[in-house]
Formats: sequence, C-alpha cells, structure tokens
Amino acid sequence: MSKSREQALVVVVQRLCTRSDEIASRAVDRYREWLVGFQQLDEAELDEARGFAQANVEAFLSGVTRNEPVSEALLASARAVGARRVHMGISFEALLRTALLWGETLWEMLLEVVEIDDPDEVEAALEIGQRAWRYIDAVANTIAHAYLDEVNHRGLLSRDLLDGLLAGRGDSENVRRIARSLHRRIGEDFIVIVARPKDTPRDDSRKPPYQDALTFDRVVTTARDVLQPGHAALLVGVRQGDVVALYPAATPLTIETVRAECSELSRRLDGAVAVGMSGWHLGRRAIATAYAEAREAVDIAVGMGIQGRAVTLDDVLVDHMVRSSPHAQRILRDTLQPLIDYDRDHRAELLPTLRAYVDSGANLTRSAAVLTVHANTVVYRLRRIATVSGRDPTLMHDLQILFLALKVQELTSSPG
Repeated sequence: MSKSREQALVVVVQRLCTRSDEIASRAVDRYREWLVGFQQLDEAELDEARGFAQANVEAFLSGVTRNEPVSEALLASARAVGARRVHMGISFEALLRTALLWGETLWEMLLEVVEIDDPDEVEAALEIGQRAWRYIDAVANTIAHAYLDEVNHRGLLSRDLLDGLLAGRGDSENVRRIARSLHRRIGEDFIVIVARPKDTPRDDSRKPPYQDALTFDRVVTTARDVLQPGHAALLVGVRQGDVVALYPAATPLTIETVRAECSELSRRLDGAVAVGMSGWHLGRRAIATAYAEAREAVDIAVGMGIQGRAVTLDDVLVDHMVRSSPHAQRILRDTLQPLIDYDRDHRAELLPTLRAYVDSGANLTRSAAVLTVHANTVVYRLRRIATVSGRDPTLMHDLQILFLALKVQELTSSPG
C-alpha cells in the first residue's frame, strides 16, 4: 500500500474510532431484532453485549493501524463471553450470527465515513473490510469453541451427576463435587419419575434417529417446565429410551403434587408418553430403589395402555397382584362386566354404588351420603350386585375381588 493510501487508512480508522459506541449499539440492536434469545436479556446483559461489541471495534481498529493479530487479552474475553452465552439461553446458531451482524454493521459504518470520491480512501476501506473478516473469523472461532466446551463440560457433568444418583451413590464425595461444580443444590429425599415416549428406541448404545432426538428434547423441555419442586433442583436426563426426572420431595405428602404435575406433563405432550413414578423415598441412597420402582410402573403403564396420568407405586403393587395369574385380569374384568351390562339395560346404578361403597371403606352411611340416597337403597343395591356378579360386597373375600376389579378398570380406562 502506497504512503498516501496508508495515510488514508489511518484517517478512515480515526473516523470509525469516534463512532465505536454507535457501531456497538447498532450491532446489539440488530441482535435483539433478529436473533432469538436476545429479546429476553435484561439491561445488564445487553450492556455487557454492547461493551464486548465496542471492545471488539476498538481492538480491531487498533490492530488495523499496527497490522497486528488479535490480542490474547481480547481472545480471553471472547472465551469468557462464549461460555456466558450458554447460561443466557443464546443458541449456538444465534451466537454465530452475532459475529456476522457485527461485521455487517462495521462495514455499513465504514461506507458512511469513507469519501467515495477519494480513490485512496476507497482502497483503504477495502483493506479494512478484508482485515475485518479475518478478525471476525479468529474471534468467532474462539467464542464458538468456548461455547461448545461449556456445553459439553456441563452436559457430561450433568450426566455423571444423574448416573451417580440413580446408582445410589448420592452421598459419595464424587457426586457432591460434581454438584458443586454445576452449582446445583441437590435435595435429600426424592420421588423418581420416568416418562417413556411412544415408539422410541430404548438402547443407549446407538444414536436415536433425528425425529426421536426431537421427541426426547420436547419431553425433557416440557418436564423441566412442568415439574417444579420448590426447595431444590430438578434433575432430568435420558436413560435407556426413557426421560428420567429426580424430583426433590421434602415430605411424603409431596406425592400428590407430583401426581398432579405428571398429569399436566402428559396433557401438554398430548398423551404421547407413558408416565411412571415411584413412591416417596428417604435419603439419596434410596434413589436407586425409587428408580427401579418408577421403571416398573412405566412398564405397566405401557403394557396396559395407560395414558394421561402417572402410574404410581400403589398402582404397581395392585398390578403385581393382578398379574400373579395369567387369567387374573380376565377374571376381574368378567366380575364387573355383568354389572356394567345390568346398569345399561336397566338404567341402574350398581357400579357407582359399588365404587362409593368401596371408597367409603364399606360404610353404608357414608356411601348413602355420597350417592344422595337412603341407606336402605344402598343395602338393596348391594344385594343386587351380589346376585348379578356372583360376588357379595358384604363379604370380605368377595369385596377384595370387587375392589381389585374396580382398580383394573380404573387403570385401563381413558382419563376424564
């Protein structure tokens, strides 16, 4: 470059330097307008983005006049920014586009300050443009690698943390160390939830197809949104074709809250998952047992076609009893079918009466109150149930069979 053109380059760079803050502000305004994720940033985060954009402008322009490479100090800042963007919810695609938008904004400002009629300044502008894209390439690569390193590091650690807890090693020093590294506050007592998407592979040894990956991502995202423990972090991951959630639960009473949230999870996923959940378990070492229970529960939910709600520990125990004989479910269904047919043909209320009687603990007075009839009416209907089904609900043995039959009907019927 001739001396006159070198002088022109210095002049153009000086003009740009006086407008570095404007370049940075324009660039960040474009981030907010065009890039998903930037709209949710607060003012402090946007100020940080503007500060980094302006630091890049000043570092680049300083390097242009001296023909120097990107400084290590600026690259260190770029690495820090890349890692922070992970935690700000900025996608990798949006991160890469920030570099392009920054470059485009710098180029537009360059065209505004250059004297188009001056050949030396035009030549200087072209030289600045070429060097800008080399600068962008170096800085963008540094940011991208830092972003991916942060994602991979946290992803692997999160997997290790979940694996350790599911294996019953929640009290080990290694699990505590990983939790500290991830800044996670882990609960002491848990309920484990297992959600199994329909028609997805259950083999961790192979990478699922793209559509399956999208399915798992949707289930994980929805689980994090719906399952909301109050006092410690929810842990969610994918294991053997299932989405597994560790729900911190301070007391056994939390199970009703979790049951309701699992129903909401299924609703939001349009019934596309079967959901099993364990009972409440005391201590981190019991997580392995809870996980086994939840997996057994979801197996039952899948096998029986249960949708719209979670199968709980109680449901699992009843199902184990029912499945002790290959003919048990048939017998129980056959027990209720005559009552269903009788109610349909005679416009009777035998099945609702039986359910009220069971739910009230075989108490005639409470059953009558629920049904809003006289207690003698309940007695008459119970006799009719005995005649129609062959099972007398006033006898303990027959009442147990009728109770299990109602439970199987509840498990296999559609919700709502």
